Amino acid sequence: MMRFLVFSWCIFIVGNAYVQLPIDSIPINQIRIIASHNSYKKKPHPKVLRFLKKFQDKLGDQNNPDFIDYGHLPFSEQFDNYGIRGIELDVNYDPKGGQYKRRRVNLFLFGQRQRLKGKALKKPGFKILHISDVDFETNYLTLKSALEALKSWSDLHPDHFPIYINLEAKGSHPADESKALKRLGFKKCIPFDRRAFLDLEQEISATLSPDQIFKPSDFKKSYSSLQERVLAEGWPLLEEVRGTFIFILEGNNKHLYRTFERPLFFQYGNQSDANTVFLLRNNPIASEREIRELNSEFIVRTRSDAGSVESRSNNYDTWNAALRSGAQIISTDYYKADERWSSYKIGFKNGFFELLRP
Repeated sequence: MMRFLVFSWCIFIVGNAYVQLPIDSIPINQIRIIASHNSYKKKPHPKVLRFLKKFQDKLGDQNNPDFIDYGHLPFSEQFDNYGIRGIELDVNYDPKGGQYKRRRVNLFLFGQRQRLKGKALKKPGFKILHISDVDFETNYLTLKSALEALKSWSDLHPDHFPIYINLEAKGSHPADESKALKRLGFKKCIPFDRRAFLDLEQEISATLSPDQIFKPSDFKKSYSSLQERVLAEGWPLLEEVRGTFIFILEGNNKHLYRTFERPLFFQYGNQSDANTVFLLRNNPIASEREIRELNSEFIVRTRSDAGSVESRSNNYDTWNAALRSGAQIISTDYYKADERWSSYKIGFKNGFFELLRP
């Protein structure tokens, strides 16, 4: 099947026959989008990368500095210029404020400030960063500033395609793994507890309007579970979720969130859980067949690249496996090529989404 995007209508060419469908009448699990990974992140300062490279043999293969040598544009540019319709936010709990006010690796780097000017990192609230004291450059220091950027864009585009927001509740930083780094002043991660998840819901609800959040209760309607709704009615149509954000939780202590009676977020989980409709399968090469078997009932998120590996080698094998798998959310760091390495970049030829045959 060939796929074309024609404004609010979709034209399928099946054999010699043309089939025209209004896209708003298509269930969202039959629409595939590109998402960005660690979408807030900027590239680390070159001095930081050079410093880490000196200790690469001691860091181990899992902590290769090459893996963090990527960055992203502000959300509005991702959405407007590259058709991104999914993002990822790493949320770090900081109920008292000041937990992440220092950038400790800069202690070893001449001319690099350990503290930022301003009070944003000193105030209580969730902070947006990848790895405390190491990979901290970000377009949005706080969750509130990230949400304000999302709301501003959404207000300007009220009928936008829904934006999937992958919320990762961070549970570990280098100081959690190394007593030596803790003694040097590197900060441990504050684990998420029930209070943290309540605060997270409150911060999001205080910034976005209620009609900008598509909640599990909106999905479930009067059914006993999310999966029962899928079996009875299928997935929501695009027209039901236009102009909204769909939050999906993963990460530290997320099992605590399952006790919430009316949650604001969906969760990635196991297909045997009646209230799981989003699945993570980050390696499409290993999971290609499984994803194809799951994507009629679930929305599956996978990745086309990781750790700058595919960009450096200009290798599309993982991307091609993701396409073949039928995963509906394909996450990438390279909607825009990093020309330091290659021309590798990810995107659909005919628009910002593709349709999947039901």
